[in-house]
Amino acid sequence: MATLIQAIATYRPRIAHSRTMDLDELTEHLAVGTLVTAPLAQMVLRELGRQALLQARSAVKIRLPGIGLVGHDIRLDGTPFPQIRVDKVLRVGLADVEAFHGEITNREMIGVPLLAYKERWDREHPGDPVVMPGRGERAA
Repeated sequence: MATLIQAIATYRPRIAHSRTMDLDELTEHLAVGTLVTAPLAQMVLRELGRQALLQARSAVKIRLPGIGLVGHDIRLDGTPFPQIRVDKVLRVGLADVEAFHGEITNREMIGVPLLAYKERWDREHPGDPVVMPGRGERAA
């Protein structure tokens, strides 16, 4: 018997990541957009990473406009860990699915009720229907 979580994990909308931009390509874009040379942009970005580590080790957070707040926190066992809070500009700018230019798999499942996941799973897996939470028997 399948669970609703299995159905959601299988059919939920996902962004199909095509690739990751490397530092060289990013610095080329920065060079065009800012009139700073690509080697200088690369040097500054590498130093930004180093400074983020050094400042976090000194209990200092770094605010990067348009990106977010880079800081730190500590777990109950005393282990420090990095924490990044996304800037509102970036969060709001990515919130509009219609403005998104990337590929979304299972786009048709955006905004559908949970019961639609069960129905789709049951239709595509007739021998393994979803058992809804709180029910001890198979759901019809």
